[in-house]
Amino acid sequence: MTIFTYSGKIIDPANVRAEDIDERDITHALSQVCRATGHFKHFYSVAQHSINCMREAKARGYSERVCFAALLHDAGEAYLSDVSRPIKEKLPEYVTIENAFLKAVFEKFNLYPLSEEEWKKVAEVDDACLWYEFKMLHTIPIEYDVPPRLYSKPDLKKRSMRSVKKQFIDQIKKYTKLCGGKDNAERIKSEAQNNVFGANTDEKYRRRASDGNEGNNRAA
Repeated sequence: MTIFTYSGKIIDPANVRAEDIDERDITHALSQVCRATGHFKHFYSVAQHSINCMREAKARGYSERVCFAALLHDAGEAYLSDVSRPIKEKLPEYVTIENAFLKAVFEKFNLYPLSEEEWKKVAEVDDACLWYEFKMLHTIPIEYDVPPRLYSKPDLKKRSMRSVKKQFIDQIKKYTKLCGGKDNAERIKSEAQNNVFGANTDEKYRRRASDGNEGNNRAA
């Protein structure tokens, strides 16, 4: 079985490679995939969420690498669609495939491997944006003992797919230039030898899917 993409690529999901990844596919698909499996008050795409995560990471003063990783953290969904966290937790094979796509994405854009600390920052940004999205766009908010703090004001207004797609691809181009230099390539080579991102990647995702208040309608 193969996946046919918007840009014309044919991808084997069991053997995805960095050269299979194209920003046109990521931005086109994610700008048409709705968050929360369509249960928000209006259409709000995974692409728009990803842009908001990047902006939140930037507002927190995180590195350009973390901002870029926040922008691309859901890029695997461009090929697999969005599966809500409570369901994803019960689909370990899906998580394995999603991780393979995300690894290919990060390799494509010189972000592989992420350190544990970098990945933690991305996850915290993602969760904070998720909480705010449910507070503002859903009839049932996510309950936290202490709500996450937001350092930015996410853009939750209903936007056209075209405008979000353009903003998304512009940000990918921007951060590709910022994170693709020689120094970063040497860092990637060095850390890859220690397998910082690759080690136990599936376990990282399973922990992330089940942490905190997963039972309290944590659906995106």
